[in-house]
Amino acid sequence: MWVMLRSQRRLTFTLAPGIFAFLIAVLSVADMFLPRPYDGVILETDVPGAHVVRTVVPGSGADRAGIRPADVIVGIDRSFLDSNTHAQELLNQHRIGESVPYLVRSGGHVFEVDVELGRRRIGDTSYLYAALLGFAFFVIGAFVVLRQPRQPTARVFYTMCSLFLLFLVCRLRPASYSWVDTFVLTTGTMALLFLPAAFLHFFLIFPRPVWEWRRDPAADFVGWIARLSPKMLPIYLVPPLVYLGTVVWARRAGSSLALISGAPMTNWWVMVGYMVLGLGALGLSALYLPDSHQRRGAGLVFLGTLFGVAPFILLAVAFPSFLHTERFLFYGVVPLILVPITFAYAIIRFQLLDIRVILRKSLLYTVTTAMVTAVYALGIASFNLLFRGTRLAESPFFPVVFALAIVLLFEPLRHRLQGPVDRFFFAERLRLQRAMVEMGEAFTSEVEIGPVVTQLVERLPELLGLRFAALYLGQGSRLARQAGPESLPEELPVIGILHDQLKRRGSLVRLDELAPLRLLSPEVDELSKSLEQAGVELAGLLATTRRAVGVILLSGKAGQTAFEKEELQLLRGLLNQASIALETSTLLDERTRQAELERELKIAASIQASLLPDELMAADGWSLAAVCRPAQEVGGDFFTQLPGRRPGEHAVVYGDVSGKSISGALMMMAAHEVLNALALAHPDPEELFRLANERLYSMRKGRRSELQPGSFVALGYLACRAGEGILRYSLAGQPPPMVRRGSGVVECLELPEHRLPLGALRIGGHQVKQVGLEAGDLVLAYSDGVVDAQSPEGDFYGEDRLLQALAESPANPNEVVNYLLEEIEAFTCGHTPYDDLTLLVATWAG
Repeated sequence: MWVMLRSQRRLTFTLAPGIFAFLIAVLSVADMFLPRPYDGVILETDVPGAHVVRTVVPGSGADRAGIRPADVIVGIDRSFLDSNTHAQELLNQHRIGESVPYLVRSGGHVFEVDVELGRRRIGDTSYLYAALLGFAFFVIGAFVVLRQPRQPTARVFYTMCSLFLLFLVCRLRPASYSWVDTFVLTTGTMALLFLPAAFLHFFLIFPRPVWEWRRDPAADFVGWIARLSPKMLPIYLVPPLVYLGTVVWARRAGSSLALISGAPMTNWWVMVGYMVLGLGALGLSALYLPDSHQRRGAGLVFLGTLFGVAPFILLAVAFPSFLHTERFLFYGVVPLILVPITFAYAIIRFQLLDIRVILRKSLLYTVTTAMVTAVYALGIASFNLLFRGTRLAESPFFPVVFALAIVLLFEPLRHRLQGPVDRFFFAERLRLQRAMVEMGEAFTSEVEIGPVVTQLVERLPELLGLRFAALYLGQGSRLARQAGPESLPEELPVIGILHDQLKRRGSLVRLDELAPLRLLSPEVDELSKSLEQAGVELAGLLATTRRAVGVILLSGKAGQTAFEKEELQLLRGLLNQASIALETSTLLDERTRQAELERELKIAASIQASLLPDELMAADGWSLAAVCRPAQEVGGDFFTQLPGRRPGEHAVVYGDVSGKSISGALMMMAAHEVLNALALAHPDPEELFRLANERLYSMRKGRRSELQPGSFVALGYLACRAGEGILRYSLAGQPPPMVRRGSGVVECLELPEHRLPLGALRIGGHQVKQVGLEAGDLVLAYSDGVVDAQSPEGDFYGEDRLLQALAESPANPNEVVNYLLEEIEAFTCGHTPYDDLTLLVATWAG
């Protein structure tokens, strides 16, 4: 509780100066636009102590009375003026519409004119723009400091934005007689004194302090100042000292100060010098920062700040200094809007200042659609206005044809705009997705452990902005560190309860989410403490459906941003693929040590056998049985169970890989693991087949692929709906399944229109069929090795014999499988089969 109160108090102290500046800015704007008696005179701010007319509002009482720029207001209402406040007091004694005598000196002549007071209108469009720009600075500064109140860079940025607010709203306002005017202009001058220092201070520490990553005399000098005064006070003292020195020198010399907008010219040039130094520091960060992510963000901010500040320096400082005119000052203020805009965009895209803003695509697409709709509405209105009264507009077909043209153009234009919108706002997210996909594809084609370890420990932290990553692989009963910081333990204990927890949580868990488990297990508690002290934030289990491969430890991000849900999902998918690659590498490494061809075949056979599930889980009301018999030691057939699309639904896929020996075994294993990995996120069979086809095709076409160029996978898919006699199936190169009805009739199921094997072509397009079963109906799915089995005479077993055997088989699925195996064995007379065979039987009990 005390820590929370102290944090709130610190935040209040941080926000207080900016809130005070905000209130002063509001006071300035209100004073400019509140209705008061006003003569239409705007005074010259560069001539303090004298009431010199800078300009006259057209159509005002002063304009009609003949008062012109450079005239001097000597008195009002037959009273000599002492100050601006005195003038405002005299005007406030009258009402709008009354005429007041003015004593005016013009060109050496003094004369009296009557000025009709009107409604005060000092605030014009240019000042309103400057005020809105100042508030834009303040809003983004407040947003940053509220999101990162403890970060020094955020606090300096907030100070800089608050000073920009005072400078734009208070220093650049037109002068008047009001007491508020004197107070606000003085405040604006103070902002001018400290704004350059805040500007330079911020860019010296944004996005990282320059002395931390750069080694040169200038950076070392700045670092020495930072160590001497963490708040960089020497930098802030220079502009006030210059101001005091300028005033003292002018008084001693008896000369008037050279002013720009009421402030000493020297301080304007001090601001120019500080801004140039700040832009130089930011440019160095954009070019040489070690972190590429920060470097791109700094580059974007540099461009926006350069194109925003450079015109301001030229038109608001250089022109008044050398051409003695402030006519172009407003045009120098206009481009400053680029500074807050680029900062806002850089925060969204690059998470600068460790701030993450989540924009939902649905919202941006809605805005895009609204903008396109507005454009089309404007187009319709323009065409109606253009062709109004013409013979074309009188045609009854014109509205119909025009409306159809609008409808046909609307959707393509909206889709075309969505691409640039995605690239503009979600470029980093898309880049991360592409990088993750490329890394995952690289994993699937790797058979060596070294490149996988390098990608996980070096490339992955760079993509996610992590401080480090560490990889531990299983070696017997322990986990040994393969790569990572030496500050982490050399070995980790294998704790069963922790392994189960990681597996239940989707293989990736935050250490702070292990709190309940730490209460149950002292070992987990001790391990978690040591990892937290080392800076670990995430722990991931590298495991396949058969075995645990290892553990990956990830630190928090280099900044203070948390992992997004989308990032964790991408990371889980990547770790699944890495697990497959690591397991494949590990298995191959273990087997290839023997370096004998026969042993390699046995190893491949054992790998294939390990891929087959020991038993199949059947949905409610269903019974399943399956068998896979390789023709030789190494086979290309397999089957596995996948999650169904609906709760309680179980799917079984069975495949036949082209090719023999090691290449066929690798293709079989790759197909098996690709299906298992993809089915976790894509249980729908059509989507699963599409993604698996693309992945297998790319693996086969890869330059470093170990697979044969013409290899492919014939696949079948069966999904039993729980509690219903509905069977969904899809085929990709496999023979059509057979169904035996309760009446004893046996028939083949309908073939889908497209059934090319996976990996044969880049584009798939497989379809899912559905069949209804009655109680006691039985479905047989099989590979072509069944019908291609040969007798000693060379005859094929064929589809007709299989239909007859199925009709005569028992009702139990396991008995059906055994019966069919015996029939095939009898037909071939025990000879070595020509091809692998797979049988899969499903019955609906009702």
